[in-house]
Amino acid sequence: MNRFILLILTVLILSACTPKAYTESMDAGKAALQKGNYSEAAAKFENAMKEKDTVEVKDYLLAALRMQESLKLYHKGDFDAAINSLNALLHNKVAKEKINQQATALLKEIQEAKSLENSLNERMIKGKTLLEQNQFDQAIEVFKEVSQTIGNPENASIEKLTNEASQLVIETSNKKKVADQEKKKQDEAKKQENAKEKKKDANETLSHSQAEDLVRKHLGLQADQNVKVVYDHDADNGDYIIHVYEFVVDNSSTGEGHTTTLDWYGVNKNTKAIYDAME
Repeated sequence: MNRFILLILTVLILSACTPKAYTESMDAGKAALQKGNYSEAAAKFENAMKEKDTVEVKDYLLAALRMQESLKLYHKGDFDAAINSLNALLHNKVAKEKINQQATALLKEIQEAKSLENSLNERMIKGKTLLEQNQFDQAIEVFKEVSQTIGNPENASIEKLTNEASQLVIETSNKKKVADQEKKKQDEAKKQENAKEKKKDANETLSHSQAEDLVRKHLGLQADQNVKVVYDHDADNGDYIIHVYEFVVDNSSTGEGHTTTLDWYGVNKNTKAIYDAME
């Protein structure tokens, strides 16, 4: 009986030694910690520590400060530092017990954000490479995909990438517009140049001797062969009629002889087309 009374007295004495302000600050800190208000939780635990310096309040303060630091690093985009901070917290057995579920959830979220950042960086490199190669449509498609990525709006690193991608969509679209206009100019200039060439060719009518040379080339005749290629007359359609014949010597002492017609060819003086006039 005496022992029971002693135990009750001990509990009453210990209760009396714990200030009310300490208990209230601890309760408020724990509530803020559960809601994810780590800055507020840390402030409450610091208030509690001023009232009474206990192992419990130190453990809770450590957990709150570590979560606050990790969250700040995460939002800043320093994923590796945030992951290291959380891993340190989860390896602290006492602190882990206070905040294990929230720390684990935040760690997973940060790891996913880091993976997303790596993926977006790879997409940005691809888009910029396509832009350098003047593959504007493909580059715009990649930059749009990055700019429309939905991530944590408070994450500076992801936000920076999506903002850069949005800007590159505009810049690439403008470059495409300029390139298209330049190509249109070049195509028009080429078209005009071709038209000039055609007009020039049309105006440069073949001479009789040029027509004869074309037929010689067509037949593969050498200059010293005894085959003559001579303009004869104009056809009704304006083409040149070329007489191809061979001179046969009948009397070697007088040089007299006769001609033997080999063929007649027509030459279009505009297109330079050659055809057999006898067909």
